[in-house]
Amino acid sequence: MSRDGSSGDPRRLIASWRARPPEPVAGPPLLPVPEASAVEVITAVRRLVRPGPPSVRPRPAPRPELLRLATALVVDEHPSAPAWSATDRETVAEWVAVLIEYRGEDGVQALLRALGRG
Repeated sequence: MSRDGSSGDPRRLIASWRARPPEPVAGPPLLPVPEASAVEVITAVRRLVRPGPPSVRPRPAPRPELLRLATALVVDEHPSAPAWSATDRETVAEWVAVLIEYRGEDGVQALLRALGRG
């Protein structure tokens, strides 16, 4: 235990964050994310993940931990996400999770650039 009486175990701290996610903070996002429909985001991500005709790009099967990461850090933070349907949010999260798996942070940055070119 630390001197302030809180637990020094990082696992407990992380578990407490997961149990009680922080409230959204009002204000501009940290990254300049352009407004976009879910279809625009899905199309941009699909191009980055698998270039080629849409007919050869089946729906992805992302790893669960990356799906949670994509949902929390990309979908939930997108300025247009509140207007998307639950199905669209899920689809965007799946494709972004696969993008993160293939290209990491560089993939997310490429997505922001692609959306900025609109």
